[in-house]
Amino acid sequence: MDSPEAFADLVDRIGPQAAVVGAGSDGVELLRWEDPSGARLLLTRGKRGITRVTPSYAGERVVQLGDIHRESDEAAVADVLEDGEMVTRVAVELEELPLLGDAKHAGAANIVALAPDAQFFANEEAFAASDASRLSTGDPGPRPDHYEPDWISPPRMATESFIPTGLFGTGAEVQPLALLNGVVRYAERRTTMLTGQDFVVARVRTAGFEADVCLPAGTAVPLPGAVVSTDAFLTGSLDIAFPPARRKWFNRR
Repeated sequence: MDSPEAFADLVDRIGPQAAVVGAGSDGVELLRWEDPSGARLLLTRGKRGITRVTPSYAGERVVQLGDIHRESDEAAVADVLEDGEMVTRVAVELEELPLLGDAKHAGAANIVALAPDAQFFANEEAFAASDASRLSTGDPGPRPDHYEPDWISPPRMATESFIPTGLFGTGAEVQPLALLNGVVRYAERRTTMLTGQDFVVARVRTAGFEADVCLPAGTAVPLPGAVVSTDAFLTGSLDIAFPPARRKWFNRR
């Protein structure tokens, strides 16, 4: 959207089309609008009307999460599981965040990485040779004497690597942010029917799970096997049923 006014107008337009997802014990309701392109907006409605709008994408729920709990007003925290074992943790602004309450949950989810600034590399070799793969910036200095012959200097991240940077804080400081590196499985350009705006979505394999990386309209569609590196804002959706809301109508004000 070009301005806050344009975004507010979009919320007004989609409101009557938004479906009620569920309601929290505090009376907060969650509504979801979804475009045929897969683009989503989640609307949190309280006594004062719409209090939160979260962008997301209708990806496939194939990521297994455990110990899902609300950590802050901005993010839930969860363990990412593979074959029942924790492979990493993630801070993510789940679509269902307003409904989580104080309980812990578990289930399948999709992880969406909103990536306005991403770098692409033709293959794993190109990424490994780039500055984007380095763990730290600046002059690495001489190779440390204690390094074994087969150790890489300076240290670099793996092609499929994930750092949940939003977990560097605690409590209210937790943010749905991460550094994500991964290999593109497939990608395509999509057009939002309501606004006519394009975006690119790439299915990316990173450390322990797959994510849908959503990219701006000006992004060239990456080829399978390309490597993406990005600092991303994470959203997603759970395959969990929540109590239905009593009200069905939309009232923004």
